[in-house]
Amino acid sequence: MIVSSTDNSDMKNKIYQTEPPEVVNLNEANKLIQELWQQLREYEDRLATSSRNSSLSPSSDTPAAKAERKKLKRLVVEIRLALSQTTRGISAQ
Repeated sequence: MIVSSTDNSDMKNKIYQTEPPEVVNLNEANKLIQELWQQLREYEDRLATSSRNSSLSPSSDTPAAKAERKKLKRLVVEIRLALSQTTRGISAQ
């Protein structure tokens, strides 16, 4: 996992405050892209989980938890947009 922070409120700041990893060749770049997409899918899976669609108790859907999911959803959208802009024009081989 690229981002090691467990505090999601600081996640966006940590992502944009650090320099992007440097890759030497196309294979490394493809590996990094795959890792980032996997991380993004994990975030999306976590965001989709609530007491309505899982075995979580209704008390887990506190206003703070809902607000946190909303923040993470915005972060996921920003990451998807950044990845699509970065990888535009790169074709898989």
